[in-house]
Amino acid sequence: MNQPLVTVYISTYNRVDLLKRAVESVRNQTYTNLEIIIVDDCSTDETHQYLKEVSDLDQRIRYFIKDKNSGACVSRNIAIQNASGEYITGLDDDDYFTTDRIDILLQGWFNVFDKNKYVSGIYSNYCIISKNRNRISNVAEVSNLKMIKKTNCIGNQIFTKTEIIRRVNGFDEDMPAWQDYELWYRLIKNVGCMYKVGKHPTYFMDESHSATRITTSNSEKILKAYTLFVNKHKDSLTEKDSYILYF
Repeated sequence: MNQPLVTVYISTYNRVDLLKRAVESVRNQTYTNLEIIIVDDCSTDETHQYLKEVSDLDQRIRYFIKDKNSGACVSRNIAIQNASGEYITGLDDDDYFTTDRIDILLQGWFNVFDKNKYVSGIYSNYCIISKNRNRISNVAEVSNLKMIKKTNCIGNQIFTKTEIIRRVNGFDEDMPAWQDYELWYRLIKNVGCMYKVGKHPTYFMDESHSATRITTSNSEKILKAYTLFVNKHKDSLTEKDSYILYF
């Protein structure tokens, strides 16, 4: 059977306990031909010691330590540039995978690609963990340019070929928020639609811890991201599209 190498990248900063959970969820995948690339954004906790220990324990793990704090997009792009896998997907350091996620995504890619060669990525349902309750996000079955103009109907992670994400130059390091959304938009705009695979959530997004996510914590950053997004993609956005995105 075809067993291509899959790269999973994780950017991290001062969250060593959460990082351990994220890494273990990748190490325990039923699909084992993996490369795990962790990029540390100049942490000051015990992250560096952990990275050395876990990479000695599991030869599939490589890590990079940045000499200055420069944000998650820079970290993700370092991982993408250094990835050896034919396929690639990401994981935030405070989130985690179900054990069958990579198996489901890889088989889903083959199934989708058999039917449509113009595919820029695939994704799955995900579960949001909050302090009060957990809720499953049932994302769109297909995400095209018309849909992605209105909202991020995909989530915060996709699975794609490494050469595809490199073709569009990865994450925009100038975006203070909406980094995932802007890249998904660019991939759909330049490569093709994205498709959901599977019915059950295979990604758990943890919002129950004390560290708040950028997307919900800073309206000034989000407004700046909106302005950058609209200016960057004005060739494909109508005035109405920009108005909907604003709200």
